[in-house]
Amino acid sequence: MKQTIPATSPESSTVAPLTITGRVAAPMTFPLEQLKSMDCLDTGSLPLICGSGEPKGNIGNLRGVLLADLINQTEVIVTAHNDTKKMYVVAASDDGYKTVFAWQEIFNSANGEGILVIFEREGEPLHGGNGEVDLISANDHLSGPRYVHRLKTIEIIMVE
Repeated sequence: MKQTIPATSPESSTVAPLTITGRVAAPMTFPLEQLKSMDCLDTGSLPLICGSGEPKGNIGNLRGVLLADLINQTEVIVTAHNDTKKMYVVAASDDGYKTVFAWQEIFNSANGEGILVIFEREGEPLHGGNGEVDLISANDHLSGPRYVHRLKTIEIIMVE
């Protein structure tokens, strides 16, 4: 994995940026402006369905960057051929809500093509434009359980 050190500036949001920690050479932060400058994807109209299967309406069109692209910018520590087969990723919000993804799910399945760190809904900034981001797994059948509001950290962990 390559390492890119993002530029930070005083113009960046006053809200703590998204940080990737865990099994990385050094924690890496991603200010909102850096996320916006990356290759972005739109979800199209996306329904919100809770864990019970009950429809909760339509989230609308979301815009963001692939979680895989962010992880690829960090220096993930891989010392043996099979390390990534034992890795998982925990996405956590500022209120303690967490969800989990297997490494292979992010990088080796169609589901990974819809795991997005989002910063816009229907063309408008999230959370009043104060720099906070969310995470969604847009290809999940039940989109609600892994929707992380106010995402703060992505932690890469390896099962020993």
